[in-house]
Amino acid sequence: MSRKLHAVRTWAHLNCAPDAAWEKVCFYEHIELQPTWLLRTVLPVPMRTTGAYRKAGDISSCQYSDGGHLTKRIRLIGDRRVDFDVIAQTIRYAGRIDLKGGRIRINEHIDGSCSVEMITYYDLRAPWLRLLKPAINYVVRAMHRIVMRDMRYKLEPQYSQAAPRSGAEVSARSPSMPVAALESNGAPAASILPLSPSATV
Repeated sequence: MSRKLHAVRTWAHLNCAPDAAWEKVCFYEHIELQPTWLLRTVLPVPMRTTGAYRKAGDISSCQYSDGGHLTKRIRLIGDRRVDFDVIAQTIRYAGRIDLKGGRIRINEHIDGSCSVEMITYYDLRAPWLRLLKPAINYVVRAMHRIVMRDMRYKLEPQYSQAAPRSGAEVSARSPSMPVAALESNGAPAASILPLSPSATV
């Protein structure tokens, strides 16, 4: 019997054109900003990524600081939207709280600006974990918010003045990394890996 999946949705406004925002869309394991104290404490830290993110069916994997891995498969990419499934995980909490996938979408506004919407789906493997759902949702939203802050850091100059960057990013950042770099083999977790329009299906 299948369980009911839980969903966490977060959105944020961006003062830029939708195509510009789409160029900076990335996953949590690719952000340049240092994760917040909460995220570093509660979640393992992304260390290294491998794989591709260019088209539907592509698979990528990230190694985390606890020795575990999280593997994603792109289900849909196009029209400023990417949907993905989590197909394997051995990170902390796996087997109790299982990530199932999610979506990142850029929505265009009538004034020419846009918003970014992130959704994460997860499964609670034991009934008692439902008591922790508010805390789990809070952490997931914190993860969404740091990804959105990272996008603003790249897009809006006022956000980048004093934004703390990760240690890996300081030594490995490549501001003009092309889409071809998405097919990285051991790329630093903090590298810019945009899902650009040229990567659509």
